[in-house]
Amino acid sequence: MKLYPNLAEAIANTVESLRKAKKMSKSSLADYADIERCYLRGIEKGARKPTVNTIFCLCEALQINPVDFFRMVMSELEKLNNNSS
Repeated sequence: MKLYPNLAEAIANTVESLRKAKKMSKSSLADYADIERCYLRGIEKGARKPTVNTIFCLCEALQINPVDFFRMVMSELEKLNNNSS
């Protein structure tokens, strides 16, 4: 299986950016998404790799379409990969 070394960081940056744009605290996002606060902190640090179900819960809480979320992740991933080269 192919590995994407910057994927967790791209997801982390995207979630954090969207959360801050919505002026939400980590606690409120975790509550709205119905996930543990420590799990969200791990996601935003890039230390945890969320499941697709978790991403859908986060998208619902952030009021963003999952397709748009993944577009943002792909854009962030491209930036990170270009900086690594």
